[in-house]
Amino acid sequence: MAFLTGPHPEERAPHAPQRKPLPKILLLVAALLACSCSSDDGPHYAAARRPLGMRETLHTGHWRGQVGMTEVDYVIDQVAPTSVSVRVSGTVLRQANRSLQASSVDNYFYDRPRTCKRTADGKAFDCTRYTDMHIDNGLLCGVYQAPEQLYRPCLEPVL
Repeated sequence: MAFLTGPHPEERAPHAPQRKPLPKILLLVAALLACSCSSDDGPHYAAARRPLGMRETLHTGHWRGQVGMTEVDYVIDQVAPTSVSVRVSGTVLRQANRSLQASSVDNYFYDRPRTCKRTADGKAFDCTRYTDMHIDNGLLCGVYQAPEQLYRPCLEPVL
């Protein structure tokens, strides 16, 4: 048996530097970033808010939207146990039987503040012309009845 002096022949071979594999999460993040930047198919817009059929608790706020040919601002100033205080104003977008030179002042309207009655479930209220007013998915929805016309608007919150 021979005595070996020095290191074993395999230990004498030069060592190749070992590469450490990149963590999988780092590769995944890099791939996601590359994919998110490569698409150029135009702007993406959030989907329009829609009522979900679930009535929320009434609260104060300001909503705006179109009812027929009128842009309406609807403000709930106060919510009491049996009533709701509101202010309604807006701009008539097109007036029938009016001159095209009518001033914008003629197109603006506002109702005096009024108190409306809450419904039995407490999640809606009724006013003159505006009935079943309730909050659904942040929208103020209800029924607006004008002479010979019926609308079911859902007004967007004003932030």
